[in-house]
Amino acid sequence: MPKPFVLLTQEDCPACVRLERMLAGPLRGAFDAQIEVVRREDGERAFLALAEEYGVRSTPALVERGTGRLCGGESLYEVRTFLRG
Repeated sequence: MPKPFVLLTQEDCPACVRLERMLAGPLRGAFDAQIEVVRREDGERAFLALAEEYGVRSTPALVERGTGRLCGGESLYEVRTFLRG
């Protein structure tokens, strides 16, 4: 069964690094079990398919499966609120 959220990310993306640090640091990995991380470099086909399916045009992008809601990870408050539903 897929995790309820997917994080589309890629290397050499400062915003991606910031969001991943936010998830690991201030949020202390509390949502790790709910997020599937898809890195472009690790699986470009899957990354591109998900980006097309959800209309993602930039990274990082947190996507809620089912609803298609998107979060760009601009702030800790935004990310926490998004992941809590």
